Amino acid sequence: MEKIIPDTSVLINGALLRLIEAGEVRDCELIIPLAAVDELQAQASKGRDIGLRGLEEIKRIREISGEKGIRIRFSGERPSLDDIRLARSGRIDALIRDVARAEGGVLYTSDYVQALVAEAEGIPVRYIEPYQRPEEPAYKRYLRPDVVNLYLRDGVKPYAEVLRNGRLETVMLDDKPCSEELLNEVLEEVMAVARVKEDTDIIMLRPEAVVLEMDDYRIRILKPPLSDRMEAVIQRNVLQLVPEGDVVEPIIQECSSGRYGVLVLNLDGVYSFPIAERVAEKLWEIGLDTRIIGRARRINASAPYYSPLDGDLEKTLHLILLSPPDYIIVDEVFESRDLKLMKDARLAGVGVIAFKQSRSIETAIISLMEVMSLPLLSQVIDTIILMKCSGASEIFHVSASVRTPSGLSPESGIKHVIELIRAGETVYEIYEVDGRPIISNIRKLRTY
Repeated sequence: MEKIIPDTSVLINGALLRLIEAGEVRDCELIIPLAAVDELQAQASKGRDIGLRGLEEIKRIREISGEKGIRIRFSGERPSLDDIRLARSGRIDALIRDVARAEGGVLYTSDYVQALVAEAEGIPVRYIEPYQRPEEPAYKRYLRPDVVNLYLRDGVKPYAEVLRNGRLETVMLDDKPCSEELLNEVLEEVMAVARVKEDTDIIMLRPEAVVLEMDDYRIRILKPPLSDRMEAVIQRNVLQLVPEGDVVEPIIQECSSGRYGVLVLNLDGVYSFPIAERVAEKLWEIGLDTRIIGRARRINASAPYYSPLDGDLEKTLHLILLSPPDYIIVDEVFESRDLKLMKDARLAGVGVIAFKQSRSIETAIISLMEVMSLPLLSQVIDTIILMKCSGASEIFHVSASVRTPSGLSPESGIKHVIELIRAGETVYEIYEVDGRPIISNIRKLRTY
């Protein structure tokens, strides 16, 4: 006789009862974990509807079990007070999986993360859609035409960064705080779409963190214990909101004019892959062999894309360099080792475009100097582009000299000086004093 172990999700949403009433589940042994019952009781005692619904479902299942040939029993450890208090951290789910493992049955769940963990642990699992998916995902009710980044967090009013008059502004979208139920609905809808859409790119898929890209959106969902409460961030492809030429053309012009090391600073923290992808397409159109490397698992990019080999992008880069292209695009530089990829490619004679999130040119320069010396910096980077959400870009060309920096006395001696030049005028000088990097704004010096 088949053994079925339900978790709290299929009891709360009625999915198991629907299967029983439809005759899809019959002539089996239904083993209800005591951990699930006690968790539902704890929620009901707090006056939460999900606890009451779950207990009512168990009562209804017991009432109709006889006519469906279903034998019911309870099994497993009862959770401690600490277990119940830490239920959101996955403690109750772990106890339920322990019952499924010990009984040798099939875990029934509508929680995709629970199903994912069970599969990873080798536990037979059946994932049941919690409800019929609506035509429009839950999060899209907040996606006004001007929204660039949408933020949903349990217990917090939904808010967004919107594009107004060429700059980002933060606005509240609703007076009612987001609920955990809404966030779970968003998660389930996202994962349901990911299972059926072949062009979904998976960046991260873990029990406590899901990052996907689909339909011109990047969606990041975090759960306890990684975050203190459930949250979701939905980022829109900014090319839907601003003219493509304003964002892409400055990069193309620099590459086509012989600037082979281009660092694009993403000042507003927008979803940058669609921009990187479009840059690659445009470079191919003018005859430049261009490859993109990044940490996502992409299956439908419009330009050649390469993910980490054995979890290491450096290995991927070395493999590509066996047959060097004209340009390599590093999609989203977050760590110092990602900047090292830019250095390695440039020293191999390959052009590089790197997209890096940074709030200022100063912090970006500091991170660059963590992986390369000041003299080397000018050999690796020809151009720094400050990319803003509005599409307006500032372009700085990099030049090097050996002299006394502006603002220092001749007694300070000559130093290796990097100049960042905008529209023919030096705006920044970068040098070192006693091994410490100095980034001097020359325009401010001239006003004193």
